[in-house]
Amino acid sequence: MANTHFIQWNCRGIRANYEELELLVAKYNPVALCLQELQVSDTYTSNNKLYNLISKLPHIPTGHRPHGGAGILIRKDLPHSVIPLNTSFQAVACRISIPQPITVCSIYLPPTSSWTETDLLNLVSQLPPPVLLLGDFNAHNSLWGCSSTDGKGQEIADFLLSSSMCLLNNKQSTYIHPATGTSSSIDLALVHPSLFLDFSWKVHDDLCGSDHFPIFISQSNSQPIPETQRWKLEKADWVTFAALSSTELVCDDIMLNSNPIEIFTEVLLSIAERTIPKTSKEPRIARKPWFNDECKTAISERKNALRKFKLNPNLNTLSNLRVHRAKARRCIRLNKRNSWKSYISRINSQTPMKKVWKMVRRISGKPSTTANTHLNVSGVNIEQPHDIANSIASTISHNSSTDHYTERFRRYKAHQERRPVDFSSDNSEPYNVPFSFQELHNALKKAHDSASGPDNIHYQMLKHLPESALSILLKIFNKIWLTGEFPTSWSKAIVIPIPKPGKDPSDPGNYRPISLTSCVCKTLERIINERLVWFLEKNKLITEYQSGFRKQRSSTDQLVRFESFIREGFVRREHVVSIFFDLEKAYDTTWKHGILQDLHKCGLRGRLPVFISNFLALRNFRVRVGSCLSDLHNQEAGVPQGCILSVTLFILKINSIVKCLPSNIKCSLFVDDFLICYRSRNMNSIERLLQLCLNNIQNWADRNGFQFSKTKTVCMHFCQQRTLHTDPQFTLDGAAIPIVNEFKFLGLIFDKTLKFIPHIKYLKDRCMKSMNLLKVVAHTDWGADGATLLKLYRSHVRSKLDYGCIVYGSARSSYLQALDRVQNGALRLCLGAFRTSPIPSLQVEANELPLILRREKLTLQYITKLKSTPDNPAYTCVFAPKYTLLFEAKPFVIPTLGVRVKDLLSDTGIRFECIEKSSLSPVPPWLLKIPTFIYALHDIGTKSEVPPDLFKLKLNELLADFDSFQRIYTDGSKFGAAVAAAAMTGPTLLVNRLPNSSSILSAEARGILLALSIIESSAHDEFLILTDSFSCLQSIENRKLDHPLILEIVVTVHQLIASGKRIIFIWLPSHTGLAGNVAVDAAAKAALNLAESQTPVPFSDFYPLINTHIASHWQRLWNANTNNKLYSIEPRVNISKPYQLPRRDELIIHRLRIGHTHLTHGFLLKREDPPECIGCQTPLTVEHILLNCIEFQLIRVKYYTCTNLSELFNNVPPRAIVDFIKEIGLYRKL
Repeated sequence: MANTHFIQWNCRGIRANYEELELLVAKYNPVALCLQELQVSDTYTSNNKLYNLISKLPHIPTGHRPHGGAGILIRKDLPHSVIPLNTSFQAVACRISIPQPITVCSIYLPPTSSWTETDLLNLVSQLPPPVLLLGDFNAHNSLWGCSSTDGKGQEIADFLLSSSMCLLNNKQSTYIHPATGTSSSIDLALVHPSLFLDFSWKVHDDLCGSDHFPIFISQSNSQPIPETQRWKLEKADWVTFAALSSTELVCDDIMLNSNPIEIFTEVLLSIAERTIPKTSKEPRIARKPWFNDECKTAISERKNALRKFKLNPNLNTLSNLRVHRAKARRCIRLNKRNSWKSYISRINSQTPMKKVWKMVRRISGKPSTTANTHLNVSGVNIEQPHDIANSIASTISHNSSTDHYTERFRRYKAHQERRPVDFSSDNSEPYNVPFSFQELHNALKKAHDSASGPDNIHYQMLKHLPESALSILLKIFNKIWLTGEFPTSWSKAIVIPIPKPGKDPSDPGNYRPISLTSCVCKTLERIINERLVWFLEKNKLITEYQSGFRKQRSSTDQLVRFESFIREGFVRREHVVSIFFDLEKAYDTTWKHGILQDLHKCGLRGRLPVFISNFLALRNFRVRVGSCLSDLHNQEAGVPQGCILSVTLFILKINSIVKCLPSNIKCSLFVDDFLICYRSRNMNSIERLLQLCLNNIQNWADRNGFQFSKTKTVCMHFCQQRTLHTDPQFTLDGAAIPIVNEFKFLGLIFDKTLKFIPHIKYLKDRCMKSMNLLKVVAHTDWGADGATLLKLYRSHVRSKLDYGCIVYGSARSSYLQALDRVQNGALRLCLGAFRTSPIPSLQVEANELPLILRREKLTLQYITKLKSTPDNPAYTCVFAPKYTLLFEAKPFVIPTLGVRVKDLLSDTGIRFECIEKSSLSPVPPWLLKIPTFIYALHDIGTKSEVPPDLFKLKLNELLADFDSFQRIYTDGSKFGAAVAAAAMTGPTLLVNRLPNSSSILSAEARGILLALSIIESSAHDEFLILTDSFSCLQSIENRKLDHPLILEIVVTVHQLIASGKRIIFIWLPSHTGLAGNVAVDAAAKAALNLAESQTPVPFSDFYPLINTHIASHWQRLWNANTNNKLYSIEPRVNISKPYQLPRRDELIIHRLRIGHTHLTHGFLLKREDPPECIGCQTPLTVEHILLNCIEFQLIRVKYYTCTNLSELFNNVPPRAIVDFIKEIGLYRKL
């Protein structure tokens, strides 16, 4: 076959022959399929992951079967555009670049339609040449192989003469009449003269389930469009990769070169080429796992029947053809259905979650996110892939050039850039020291796998480098750092244009540029970014109102502040006015010289700002569309989206916007999402003050190179007053700011009265769409198991309900009930529960909190975490709320979060005074001195494998090497809620009773801190700290500085080592009879009896207490359901019972436990009388079937003998219950 295929086919129903269509696509990978007689309604959408469907369908009156229609399936990876047609024909056309543009039109002319040559000429006149006109014309003419010529055939013959179109048909039959078996040629391929010699026409040897043959129109001299090759990292030979890296990455050969990073990259790529396979350059072909030997046999038999009919056309061979065609269709559909069932059934609780998500992504599909459409620039169509890439690249380059700036800013910019920024320094600053091996390791550990950049080096390659190769990479990094010579190859990027949702994809300005840069460069960026962020945070150079991409900050902080501000205005009967700003091309237009000025103002000098200056300078890029790259374009301004440093540099540049505002104006900043708000009873004062702020903000923009969108920057007037009042009026840069009734800010839709009705409706719609995935994999017979379905629910549905619920949860309960229905429906799907099942039973059986308690739990967790960051602007909203008495006096007004949770906080018993404050390391983290860690006893085996005496022997051998060291044993102990820690050396014993509910990690860490306090007061210089907490040692070694106690340990150890002390940590196995460990363990246990102290612990230690509080609340709610059938079986909540049964069996168990089945409760849906057991003359219930029915007694005793349901479901294996149900014949009736 030729390389480029177009397939023309009257499929006689795309639904009926969809599997045959998939097989054609999988085998031939056509550019496009021109289909006729789709026989679907206008609501039909194709779910093919590789092809887009465009269609023209006739009007179908309500209640009538769909008929007719024409469509084109187009490969998604090819640039294309739909051509609008003004015609009465059932015709659709598109322009496809392969790579030369060609117009393809699919047409269906029903036998009963009437048309003339003029109608065809009108259609062709709308099609840009060259044209392929393919379709079922239902016209007969001997010219293309029909036995006779009719009027329509003559019209087409005349059309061919007058239009100069050429006919590709070779008189071969394309259609077999299903009733008579007569053959004819009514499917035609008409082409532009320029294409006539390039394309061939061939009829397929199989009808493929239709009565029309598929037809191949092939371009014989074309070359396939190559796919971009990618590394198959999952099939890499990492052992050989590491071995070759050790031998071929030689330090002297690389470091003596003038450009070591280029040599390193070249050698690494050479090693990768030999050890990591790549994907094919050929276009991807969809494999059909359901197409097995049985399908092949059925299709082969259908082809044989067709050949027999062609050799001897009579009623018998025609009947035989029909039979084999039906058998093939039935076989294909059955195998596809069984394959799907098998695929879904493989998703269970034993399947690794990584594999589950891979399967889920395949099921849900992934829409194309790259530019695959033709562009239209100033009325000119751009169709060639290279031209499309260049057009988008030119637009991006223009957006990041001085041409995009206002005239005011260009003048200001020219004046400022006359004075270069001086970063000269002796480089003695802590952030300018050379990089350490630990920093490189941490940077690679934090790196998430992302696409490789222009150098084609992937993060996985760097992560699998041996220590020797990493040491060379570190030397290269330090050489770049010390010399200030930024590699030119790192200034290049591959830009992937991502279409903006809801925007016209034919406009090159409607794409978001995502830069793929070198992973090697991004590794160095991550190291430098860690230093830069620490410096900015330590010196409080980032405004407190910025919450984007900062540790211990989140978008929830800004949402809480904003909601509190509005509700405070409501209770005081004030007008609240807020202005939401939208920055146009924020990242693309960030002023590079302005960033350098801001770095200089922050006091940064030397290597770090010099690196950033070189990083930003002379950047260029190519845009990739499919496998086609644009020419090289310059990025004059802006920070490249996708780089590690970009977000931090942008945050620094926008940081000064807050300084434009007076203190009485509230603001919120999350990266580039910015709002200001003010409230007052006097609207005139609001207008006057906010307009002054707007003028200041516009002046700030004129000095910093930013522009605000005049259509997307909007104003909202929040008010609950019923009296008539006018909305405020504001202008920004001379343009009026539109007033809106609702606005989505940081993912939440705020409305004027803060009822959150629009957001709840939006959230419900999103969740219902996500639940479609559950419906696909939750079939009651062969679906995924309940545990996996619940994981999918929690990640796909519940996660959406969780976001912002701390804020929107303040809505009236009647509004929030709409979300309860989402959860209830999802739990029914996951459990396979019957429709009448009580909601409390669903929640208990699924071990899923009611949403009201879920919101309460997340609120408590947020507030507990917030307590650790008193410098967070949201802190006072919760812990020092305003107008508490006023809210209490007006119960009809919804209070702020701080007032709402007042009683809740007192009920939980959380000791907020004991929460340790989060803080940064006072010492630059990259300068922290690292002690020695010895895990020799851990390496010899587990306690179950190694006898205690061997541990003692190995410990004595180890301690003999450190005879001069003072030994300090530490331990933590927990019993119930009591927690304590101890440290012991000789006669010295220090103990500490921690607050109740502290974690064992905090206890172990506190024990080590006690040991360090002994070291601080000791005159000795060498110490061994022996502990049995492996997790604590790992946290210290890996510098888990987010944990305040680990941070305190690391900083204290650093200070002690700096003072001349030598400290070694040794891990000991617990409860193995090691003398020092036994003694300190006893001391820690004894300390549990001491009075509870106020020793600070991390906020996360109180999460179990929150869980206990929520569980007890849930238990109280459940205890009110004593008449619930499940309550007698499961009186306790918060219990998870995985059954490890096939889907149908698990469903049966859930329905029996809940007590609602189709057999016993189907009458509720049918509005009938309750069913009775005929033999026993008693109501038919689950309890009666399982325990009491006399008819099943002899069978029942074979499986169990129980007197109540609690005993049955808690003591009898579920398999036995299911087998009993099967034997009594009710397995399919429940």
